[in-house]
Amino acid sequence: MKRLPRLLMLVASLCLLALFVFPMWRITLIAPQYPNGVTMYIWINKLGGDSPSVLQNINILNHYVGMKYIEPDAIPELRYFPYIIGIMVGLGLLAAAINKRLAFLSWGIIMVVLAALGMYDFYLWEYDYGHNLSDTAPIKIPGASFQPPLFGTKKIINFTAQSYPHTGGYFATLSILLAFVAWWLKGKFMSKPSKAEPYPEARSSRPVKNKTTRIVSMASIALMSLIIVGCSADVRPIDYGKDNCEYCKMTVVDPQFAAEAVTSKGRIYTFDAIECLVNYVGEKEDVNFKLLMVNDYTSPPDLIDARTATYLISEKIPSPMGAFLSGYESRAKAQEYQDEFGGKLYDWQSLKNTFENN
Repeated sequence: MKRLPRLLMLVASLCLLALFVFPMWRITLIAPQYPNGVTMYIWINKLGGDSPSVLQNINILNHYVGMKYIEPDAIPELRYFPYIIGIMVGLGLLAAAINKRLAFLSWGIIMVVLAALGMYDFYLWEYDYGHNLSDTAPIKIPGASFQPPLFGTKKIINFTAQSYPHTGGYFATLSILLAFVAWWLKGKFMSKPSKAEPYPEARSSRPVKNKTTRIVSMASIALMSLIIVGCSADVRPIDYGKDNCEYCKMTVVDPQFAAEAVTSKGRIYTFDAIECLVNYVGEKEDVNFKLLMVNDYTSPPDLIDARTATYLISEKIPSPMGAFLSGYESRAKAQEYQDEFGGKLYDWQSLKNTFENN
């Protein structure tokens, strides 16, 4: 029986591997044109459904109310989460190997924190999709929210949205429960004197929390901090010819004018022209953008900080959406092009003010 806590901890860590096999969540949309519902499954590293057309059908439904297209490649969590789960499996196996009560508890607490952060991130993702609606949507209801439920069923005009855990999510929950059961049982067994030690006081002088266990627990907490920091948003290379502009919906094809925005929640949006980025940012005043990037006209496709770049509007340098706008990493380089092609120079703030006043 004394081996049971270690065995439970081993099973708890291995349960997380189910996240790579089964979906952890599902969202079903039921509408008049889809009476049987369209279900999207969320894995630890991908989105999908029962057929390849599921995402397309959900995006069609979302289009009616102005919700953004769901693009798995633009969701950074799908790239980070597999590494986090892999690390937690490794830490769980390590906790089982050292077989210490504090290690079991530390692992369980970290899993609870990760689960809470994951649900909060999921809520932010749903909020973003349900509130940042297109002005050109066929169906417009002032003040309406189309955010799906975090858990349960919700009626949204003539849509019914259902959001529930799936097999992978149940396995992850089981892993947390097993870790805490292992911690509880370990304490129960430790409280009983063994046959070799008939006197409890002889055993009380032996420290339960040895140095190895404390080191492992501290390392786990430090690793948890690194995981959270490591999941911070970052830019990604633009896939020219495949990525679509978030503002005008055109395909991004010209590296000299493309741009990218990353929100504080890790959402990544691409733009086929700097003017589309400026217009989009101007319309999304409630969105916190962590990174705004534009391509350097002189060295595409190098992305540079939009807030520190220098811009030139010259009718001799046409841009994809007709604003004649190009960006440069240095003011000196922008002045060279101004000397050759004419036009006017701007910094980021003056550029935004110019577009807002037009």
